[in-house]
Amino acid sequence: MRRLTLSGFVTPLLMLLLFGTGTLFADWAKGVDAYKKRDYKTAVSEFQAVAKQSPDHAGTQYMLGLSLRGARQLPQALTALQKAVKLDPQNASYGIALGQTLVQAGKFNDAYLVLKKIPYSKLDSRSKSMYAPAFGTAAIKAGFPAEAVKVLELQSRSSSDSSLFYSLGYAYGANGNWSKAFQAFKKAYELNPKDPKNGRSAVKAAISGGRRSVGSQKKSLYSQGARVAEKLANGTGSFDDALLAGEAWLGAEEYTKALAWFDKAQVKQSQNSLVRFYKAQCLTSLGRNSEAIASLKDALKIGVSGKLRTQVYGQMGYVYDKMKRYDDAAGAYQNAGNSSKVREMRDKKEKAEANAEADKQQREYQAKLKALEKQIEELRAIGETEEANQLQEHLDQLKKQ
Repeated sequence: MRRLTLSGFVTPLLMLLLFGTGTLFADWAKGVDAYKKRDYKTAVSEFQAVAKQSPDHAGTQYMLGLSLRGARQLPQALTALQKAVKLDPQNASYGIALGQTLVQAGKFNDAYLVLKKIPYSKLDSRSKSMYAPAFGTAAIKAGFPAEAVKVLELQSRSSSDSSLFYSLGYAYGANGNWSKAFQAFKKAYELNPKDPKNGRSAVKAAISGGRRSVGSQKKSLYSQGARVAEKLANGTGSFDDALLAGEAWLGAEEYTKALAWFDKAQVKQSQNSLVRFYKAQCLTSLGRNSEAIASLKDALKIGVSGKLRTQVYGQMGYVYDKMKRYDDAAGAYQNAGNSSKVREMRDKKEKAEANAEADKQQREYQAKLKALEKQIEELRAIGETEEANQLQEHLDQLKKQ
């Protein structure tokens, strides 16, 4: 049997040789024309007519499968494409199309097994561009992100396709390499800045990487992510993107910049408790503790639940602790469900009270010493030397205690 080219379509000359100039060739030509126009319903009808007359022609099953996929009839598309691969297992285009369709159908393990058999290095450039994203997704979902990275890295060397770099970023992330994931998503965003998904993925990768890093690397990832987030937020003007910019600057410990973005987010959603929580974190780090408490109280007034509720009360406990308001801190930690912190605050209160009493006694003691010193001076001034000496001895004894 004659084989399709790797580009996927049988040429008119080849179809003339296969089907002659009769009805089959006409149906085939109509099918191809409809497919190119994305009139998938017509294409399916035409290729079904051809397949009925020539059921074992791999190219017909292939084109029928593509048309059914275009018409969103994935189960039927898979049946046709599986038959095409069975009839001509060496044709890479058939295998790639089957793998792509299995990915669309969510059958990632099957897609991985089909695509794994196709040697990437032997494909032409166009086939590689179709193969790499499909294999990348299938390999990641099947649990082999390192294999996805290998193919996508090779493909990205000669590509300016933003979707390919997006897939590479996704693969890096699945493999736990958030720094490279950020760079890949950032490249996708640079290639296609009109798609905010690319920018958001870059920022989220930077934040994920920052959370798992320390020192200068942590600062660098957060800061790079924040700069992308600012560009994104300035372009979309959305609440979510302003929030992302604030999160990234917060991670970079640039609290004034973060606070400015959270303020912008708050303008867009004034009743968002998460924004108030983030603002409180910034205000705490800037030493504006009373404002931080006010922001946390606003969050509680708006309404919080689950993890955010625990975080709000935990932050409130931390701020009250800094303000040495230990009863309030203990109450906040109690609401956060942190019993160890409640005990710590009570211990701090006891120590603070004990220290305060000790300080009070020390002040009274020093005042008593000064009063005696003054009395001694006054006695000497009027010539009462003996009495002054007696008081001096008493004062010396007190100082030794």
